[in-house]
Amino acid sequence: METIHPITVHFPVALLITAFFVETLALLAGKPNWHRVALWTLTLGALAAAAAVWTGRQAMAAAKHSFEIYQVMELHENLGYVVLSLAVLVAGWRLWARDRLSVKSRWIAWALLGSACGIMAFSAHLGGRLVYEFGVGGVYGRSGGIEVR
Repeated sequence: METIHPITVHFPVALLITAFFVETLALLAGKPNWHRVALWTLTLGALAAAAAVWTGRQAMAAAKHSFEIYQVMELHENLGYVVLSLAVLVAGWRLWARDRLSVKSRWIAWALLGSACGIMAFSAHLGGRLVYEFGVGGVYGRSGGIEVR
């Protein structure tokens, strides 16, 4: 393994999806304490996303790749920046407002977080393609020499 990027990416995935799930339950069940749990999970997820983007840049610099791989890698990277931006935006907004948002604002924050999770899912798919289809960062997929029968 050339970098720790494959390890760090799991933290924002787990934390941001958990924050979205808990926030959804808080909105639907009207449980104010759950909003606080979602906020702190989101905040940790945003920090983890920053670490994933940082380690991803290191991994990209270390990986040998063709133009085809570079195109997928560049989209994966750009989507990572979008996810990080949305997570920081929502976490920062909620922290700045001390999580005293109107119902409408909570739903807007929820939609932004949901968008981040959806974009993150597609970016994770691209990351999986890079590893298992193109063999970037390991000996997997078509260029890694592993034969599947």
